[in-house]
Amino acid sequence: VLKAEFPADLRYNKDRAELLELCRRLDSASRVPWVILSAGVDFDAFYQQVEIACQAGASGFLGGRALWQEAVDITDDAKRVEFLSTTGVDRMKRLSEVARKYGAPWYRKHRVSPAEFTTISEGWFQSY
Repeated sequence: VLKAEFPADLRYNKDRAELLELCRRLDSASRVPWVILSAGVDFDAFYQQVEIACQAGASGFLGGRALWQEAVDITDDAKRVEFLSTTGVDRMKRLSEVARKYGAPWYRKHRVSPAEFTTISEGWFQSY
């Protein structure tokens, strides 16, 4: 899996068609499935990036600070846990919905079909 940063800065480029094209170029250039990294942007920007990237061929996302960065400034442990277990979980669910709706299956880049997965026998890894 290629872990890629979004190929533009949403603060300076808001042209959705151009952003989709940049992500399509990334998709064409990658010979393996790829996901978009959060790279420290805020959640709203990352949500847009994930949506655009998945519509252009990304298989999903790899999010860190975009999901939880506000928790760092919460000094009360109980409030931090509450933030992570509510807002953090909600953000993960929202991003997962986008990836499920628009994301390209990882196996597309490998040119295999889901039907081929059913032929894998139990214990397949023991022959390695």
